[in-house]
Amino acid sequence: MSTEISSSQYTSSLQTLRNLHVRINLLDFNFFVVNNIEGNAIDGSVAINATSNIRRTCNISFVVTNSSFDIKAGGQVWLDKYIQLYIGIDDVRTQQIAWTNLGIFLINEPSYIYNSTTKTMAFQCVDLMAKLTGLRNGEIIGIGEEGYTLIPAGSNVREAIVAIIKNCGFNRYYVSECTNVDGIIQDVPYDMQFQQGTTWYEILEELANILPNYQIYFDVDGVFRYEPIPSGENDTIMIDETLWKENVISESINISFNDVKNFVEVWGRVHETDYYSDATTTLIANNVIQPTWTGLIQLDDYVITALSLPQEMTNERGIYISFLNRMLFIKDFNENNITYLPKDEYLVFAYSEKGYWLYLGGAQAHAIFEDDNPESPFYVGSTIGTIPIVLSGEDYENIISDDLALERAKFEIYNRCRLNDSINLTTVPIYWADVNWKVSYTPLSGEREKAEYMIKSINIPLSTNGTQTFNLIRFYPFYPVIP
Repeated sequence: MSTEISSSQYTSSLQTLRNLHVRINLLDFNFFVVNNIEGNAIDGSVAINATSNIRRTCNISFVVTNSSFDIKAGGQVWLDKYIQLYIGIDDVRTQQIAWTNLGIFLINEPSYIYNSTTKTMAFQCVDLMAKLTGLRNGEIIGIGEEGYTLIPAGSNVREAIVAIIKNCGFNRYYVSECTNVDGIIQDVPYDMQFQQGTTWYEILEELANILPNYQIYFDVDGVFRYEPIPSGENDTIMIDETLWKENVISESINISFNDVKNFVEVWGRVHETDYYSDATTTLIANNVIQPTWTGLIQLDDYVITALSLPQEMTNERGIYISFLNRMLFIKDFNENNITYLPKDEYLVFAYSEKGYWLYLGGAQAHAIFEDDNPESPFYVGSTIGTIPIVLSGEDYENIISDDLALERAKFEIYNRCRLNDSINLTTVPIYWADVNWKVSYTPLSGEREKAEYMIKSINIPLSTNGTQTFNLIRFYPFYPVIP
C-alpha cells in the first residue's frame, strides 16, 4: 500500500463518527475500469500478511441487484476480471469521501444465495500472485522433450525475474538487483532446473530465496515487487501515539517461548565434483595453489572443483589458484579476496566467468550464528542460556556456500528472536495502514514503556461495526541489519 497518506485519510481516522462506503471496481486484464459496484457490499474483510508471498486476501458479500451479477461468461463476475477494492469514510471537514485502496484481486470461489428475502453473492479474492500459481494461469507449458526448464548458474537474478513477469503478461513491476551485504550483485549461484508441472510462482520463489532477506509480492496497486524486506533501521514512524490513543480498543502481548531460538546452525548443499586434488598432489608456491584436477580441460562457468592443502595459507592481499595457464584470485560471494585457507580440509570452489575462483567452503555448506548481543533479551550469555536449532534439508539444500549459509543463519536469528516478541492490537479501523511499516506504541498495560514496532499482519473489516486487528513485532535497533 502506498505510504502517501492524504490529510483527509488521516484526519478521518480520528473521527468519532464514521459513515462508511465500499466501492468495487471491475478491471480488465489491462487494469482498465470496466464497471463498478458501490453501495451493495454488506460484509467482508481484507487480510494482509507480510510473511506471505500472496500478500493480500479478502472475502466480500453483497446484495445482488440485477442479472448482470450472474456467474457466467460475459457477466460482471467471471474469470476475465480483476476487482479493485476501496473503502471510504466521509470527511466531516470537507464533506468529501476519503477513499483508501485496499488492493487488486482475482475473484475466487464465487457463490450465489437466493431465497424469497435474500439475494446475495459472496466470493473470496486473492491478490495477483495467485495468477502465477496453479490456482489460475501459473503452470508452465511447453517445457520440451528434455523434461525441464533451466535457469543457468551465473544468470542475473533481476533479469530472470523480469523475463518471467513479462512472459506472464505483467508489465507493471519494480524489481531490484539482488545484492549481498557489501553491495555486490549476487548472480544465480547454481543451475536451477524445474520439471514439468512447475509453476512460474515456484521459480520466482526459488529466485527470491537466493538471499533470505528478499521478498516477492504484488502491492496494493497490482505492481509486482522484488525487493529487500524492510529492516526498519532507518524507516520513518508511520503511526504514533496520536492515532493509536484514539483507535486502540484492546491489546494482548505475546512472546512465544516455544519458538525462540538464539543459536542457529545451518547445513546447506552437499557438493559433488569429479575434480579433486588431494594434499599430496596440490602444490603451493608464493601464495599460489597449483591443483591437479585430472580430466578438467576447460573452465566453464560454475564448474565445481575441490582440493586439500598440505599447509595452511595466509596472505592479506589474497590467494590465487593457477590452473590451465590462468592464475586467478579466490573470492567470496561478496567478491572479497580470500586471505586464509586451512590445511588438510576438503575445500570447494566454483569457477566464475568474471575471472576468479569462488570459495564455497567445505564439502557441505555450513554456518553457525548466535544472538551474542548483551543488550538483547535473547542473549546467549544471559540466564536463558543457549537455545539451539539445527536446520537442514528441503529449501536449505539450495544454499551452496558457507557465506550464504551464514546469511541464512543471521536471518533465522532475526526471525526466531525478534519476531517472537509481539503485541496484538484490536482497534477502530485504520484502513490505510500497511504491513512492514514502522510504528511507535505504548502498551496500555503500563508494564512496558513506549517502543518501536514493525507491523507484520493486519485484518481489516468491511462491515460498519467491525474491528481491525494488528500484529506488531518489537523492533530492536541493536540487532544486526540484515543486508
